[in-house]
Amino acid sequence: MGMFYGVGIFVPVSDLKRSTEWYKNMLGFEITFNDEPKATVTMMNDERIMFCLVQSYDIVPPKFPRNDYGVGQYYNFHTTDVQGAHRMLQEKGATVGDIHDFDGMQGFSLTDPDGNLYGVVN
Repeated sequence: MGMFYGVGIFVPVSDLKRSTEWYKNMLGFEITFNDEPKATVTMMNDERIMFCLVQSYDIVPPKFPRNDYGVGQYYNFHTTDVQGAHRMLQEKGATVGDIHDFDGMQGFSLTDPDGNLYGVVN
């Protein structure tokens, strides 16, 4: 194994309890550390990617710069079933975009309650 083994991503949220529930229920993240009212650390199922939800103020989600590659968000969640993920998230009430085809891939946008934008791709 190399020197680095994972990634920690800090996500600003305006309501820690609401966002903790959203990431848990929408994405299936596991809570690994709860430091309320300041932060909650959640983990994806591979135990290598941690999302630290940080209680924040005056949130302005970053906008990805205009580009010719078609990228509009900083992070993608990968899935083997784009249609199923889209349907599941929609049924749970998540804010999702339409499924698009691009360069042999399929994907859609996903926005958390604070406007943090992700992609979901295969």
